[in-house]
Amino acid sequence: MDVMNSSDFHSRSRLMALLVLLSMALHSYVKWRLGTLPELLWGCNVASFIIVVGLWFRAPSAVATGFLWHVCIGDPAYIVDVLRSGSTGWTSVLAHSLPPIAAFFYLRRTGLPRSGPYLALLLFIALVPISHYLTPSVLNINLAHERLWFLKSRFPGHWSYRAVFCAGMLALLLLGDALLALALKRPPKNVESPAF
Repeated sequence: MDVMNSSDFHSRSRLMALLVLLSMALHSYVKWRLGTLPELLWGCNVASFIIVVGLWFRAPSAVATGFLWHVCIGDPAYIVDVLRSGSTGWTSVLAHSLPPIAAFFYLRRTGLPRSGPYLALLLFIALVPISHYLTPSVLNINLAHERLWFLKSRFPGHWSYRAVFCAGMLALLLLGDALLALALKRPPKNVESPAF
């Protein structure tokens, strides 16, 4: 990538970061007005802020982490929830669509780092205890207070449930990563990408 193209790409990445940040600011404002601000700790919202950081500081691993979280875990769960409840807010639609779209276009240029699925899983592992202690149990943010019913009955033990849940999540992330790498490719081996 020559210097001019690199500079232009960096400028566009920062513009995308600002657009995603603006969408998350609007989403945060609505959550605040509704009295549901703790919902900002949902993995999708945190992943969106990670995408902002990755786009701004040119960190493909950060962008990949947020992107894979959205596409493989968060957005499918969001769609299921919308279909079950029959409603959603306009800022939720924006918060679940703009960040992965911006990440996709960024990663199309840089490639999809192999670290993405593992960092996305670590994101979830870190968010569960944080959500458990900082959010009301009635919201069940990141499933920190109530387990998934279909796994709870088969794996009643605390650690067996967590191990199976994390293994299933990693399988989804690895599958999504493999399929998306077909479209996005991998970063060239001889190119150093900024660390996350």
